Amino acid sequence: MSTPVSSNSPTAAPDVAAVSAGLLAPARVGDVTDFGRGLLAWDATYEQLAPGCFEGGVEELWIDDGLEILWETGNRSVWTAGSNRAGMVSLGIPVAGGGAGLYCGVPLQDGAVSWLPGGGDFEIFSRERMDIVSATVSESLLCAFAATDSPRITEAWLRRPFIRQQPRRAERLRRALVEIVVAARRQPGLLEIPASRAAMRDCVLSLMLDTLEWASGRPLADLRPSVKAWIVRKVREQALASPGEPPNVTDVCRSLAVSRRSLQYAFEELTGMGAVEFLRNVRLNAVRREIRVAAGGPAEPIAAIAARWGFWHMPRFAAYYRALFGELPSATRPRAGRSTPHGPG
Repeated sequence: MSTPVSSNSPTAAPDVAAVSAGLLAPARVGDVTDFGRGLLAWDATYEQLAPGCFEGGVEELWIDDGLEILWETGNRSVWTAGSNRAGMVSLGIPVAGGGAGLYCGVPLQDGAVSWLPGGGDFEIFSRERMDIVSATVSESLLCAFAATDSPRITEAWLRRPFIRQQPRRAERLRRALVEIVVAARRQPGLLEIPASRAAMRDCVLSLMLDTLEWASGRPLADLRPSVKAWIVRKVREQALASPGEPPNVTDVCRSLAVSRRSLQYAFEELTGMGAVEFLRNVRLNAVRREIRVAAGGPAEPIAAIAARWGFWHMPRFAAYYRALFGELPSATRPRAGRSTPHGPG
């Protein structure tokens, strides 16, 4: 049985502790499958769900060996699923200026603030476009900073995931993190000055502790998904779990014990598309990942890859593929070999 291919490089990611301060290869991304390649603090898969040629950008800034800021943008609806690294915690603004979406199954609007413990699984769906900024720090570094700056903070606080709608706080956090990335991009020499690097580090750590203290005194939104979000998540899981037997709407309704109408309402409200189109787009992304992974080795026929994911009618498959990605599958393979993944250097 085939499994989804992560967008990360197939080789093991470098040790986070070995990273020196610096902006790692700010990159323009012309293919959603290139997102995440070479990122050191994350292991994630990205799927394009809205039709059209994808354009985006990735900037990963390491202020020191235990503190990363990541800024990702894209012009299309994207589903991201994965985890951050064990021993690190992440503060994020999962959707900014991109309209409605989902975070770990919880419907959200612009202005959300999230907290993800180390090694935590996450899913983010940006319905209109992607614009996500986050700060990820080692637990030991944050706890050491908290010991003097915020002694009330304990390790237990770091391991409580949450998401809250707080537009003013979200905008303030986003602005501060983006300003640091932009400053480092425009003046790379800042990261070579210990005082500048320390000021950036203290700013980010203070923001994270301030957010934790603010959240501790308020009831946190439970990260249990709504029924509609649960339906969408389970349908995606089914599509990826059985590539050779793509589920149809009847199968999905039966397995989830929901009506066809409930299924359609869930998808139309949360994703803006029907269940059939969503299922097809998830499988088309899986085909695209395999085409691009295969570009570096023996070329498996595209028809074989497509058939493995349930596309047996090749002209129709090519039409669906072109409508979603803006190119024929035959055009994906040559460019894959020329692609430069995001990463160190």
